[in-house]
Amino acid sequence: MSPSMNYLRAARNWSTVAGRTVAYGAVAVTVDAFADRLYAARRASQWCMYRWALSCADALGIRRTLIHPERLAQAPQCVIVVNHLSLLDILVVGGCLPRDYRWVAKESVFRVPIMGHHMRMAGHIPVYRSEPQLNRTLPTRIHEAVQQGASILFFPEGTRSPDGRLRPFKIGAFRTAVDEGLPVLPILLRGTEHLHRKGQLDISLDTSREVEIEFLPLMRPPPPELGEPKVRAELLRDDVYGQFSRRLASA
Repeated sequence: MSPSMNYLRAARNWSTVAGRTVAYGAVAVTVDAFADRLYAARRASQWCMYRWALSCADALGIRRTLIHPERLAQAPQCVIVVNHLSLLDILVVGGCLPRDYRWVAKESVFRVPIMGHHMRMAGHIPVYRSEPQLNRTLPTRIHEAVQQGASILFFPEGTRSPDGRLRPFKIGAFRTAVDEGLPVLPILLRGTEHLHRKGQLDISLDTSREVEIEFLPLMRPPPPELGEPKVRAELLRDDVYGQFSRRLASA
């Protein structure tokens, strides 16, 4: 494909996402302005987030196959961990989660016009990479979301994999599961690395490939007799990482 065609396709795909971001973001902002209760505004923003992800993925022509989606119903409230391959992972995953969940995401996402506002209204949780001292309140913010009945979603690798390979998991998601007494629901993505790679202009490089979203078996935090919370979180992290690794190796 010629460079000019690449630019045109990229512009079309970006405008597809941008248009839906503005539309659903505007609904969330409007509800925020007129809702009498924070709960109503948050529910509306959560619905907008789900519909935004689902409609963007559909409009971009991303073909998705769900494997064992019934496992989502087995954990009404949980810590959701997802491997991270692409800028579009949140669209692919978010369009499969019609429930109250809070995404623990880098703070820069919350500075995107309109989208950032309705992410905050939906209760999603920013992580500050450039000002780590602000993360001291992160456990409290997560606990408040759990108290409201929400699940918590992490990309435990912390950043996108540059080559599609699974990167080491950070401890945060698993410490949350131990501290809050929640099971972990691992979600394994395959194929989203073909949709967008770091540094690429276009956000939908190859939609002819099928994307798989596999819901893996729930994993419970180790019992208290196995050690202090940090030790149990490390054990859980290693077990979940092993589950991802085995499933990827078997493909």
